[in-house]
Amino acid sequence: MNRLAVLRGIAILMLVIWQGLPSLAQAGREGKTPDAAPEKSSAVATVPAVTAEHPVPLKADTPASTCLECHGDLQKGKYVHSAMEIGCTACHNITNQNGATHVTLTAASNQLCLSCHTLSTDKVLHGPYREGLCVACHSPHSSNFPAHTWASAQDICLGCHTRERLKVDDAKKVVTTPWGQTLTLAEMKGWQYLNLDATLTHNHPVAGHPVSGANTSPKLAVVSCLSCHGQHASNFESLLPVGAPASMPDCRTCGVCKQCHENMY
Repeated sequence: MNRLAVLRGIAILMLVIWQGLPSLAQAGREGKTPDAAPEKSSAVATVPAVTAEHPVPLKADTPASTCLECHGDLQKGKYVHSAMEIGCTACHNITNQNGATHVTLTAASNQLCLSCHTLSTDKVLHGPYREGLCVACHSPHSSNFPAHTWASAQDICLGCHTRERLKVDDAKKVVTTPWGQTLTLAEMKGWQYLNLDATLTHNHPVAGHPVSGANTSPKLAVVSCLSCHGQHASNFESLLPVGAPASMPDCRTCGVCKQCHENMY
């Protein structure tokens, strides 16, 4: 074999390895195979090193006012994320390489929110909250709903916990929420679905029990998922706000029932 042929072979081998690097890097960032459970948010994550070129050249210290000339719609919601007041560079880096501008996150997407928001130390954490999937429920910029969620709190809960509202793509191994957020099946692993009635308003936690609508007493707030479950964290199973009542110490879920059904025990 002559020297030219050897060099050509080495060049082809290097090209094959180089073309495989992006997928290897992606696998490293995710820390899992498509069928594996997601890593906890405490796992080391990296920010993508290469992004699409920004269509407009920007300086690293570009003020938010310049960004909003094109992205003004991001703060037009009724509820605006407080980070928007700090400025775009609170969450985004602006870099220039070889005459091209790139805008990236200042941290990995599943770590970025923890830059300002401390993860709860409660014993039970909601899966998406624990894994850093904050933007599955919250807009990072603004929305027309409290806590800048993509939809009402009740619709957010039912959008993930009822199969009827999720669009599942088995081929791509992803699901899409009613508000357009896409999650992988690996990220959905372990999530619980409710067997509600056709109107998606009854049958949890027992048949006939409402999950939406009027309460048993006009003095009580309307029934919703948040009537019985915390959205982020709790010290009790299933994100319940309380534990077993003193009169029934072995019934770990009865405490929450007593909040509405005062004469039950």
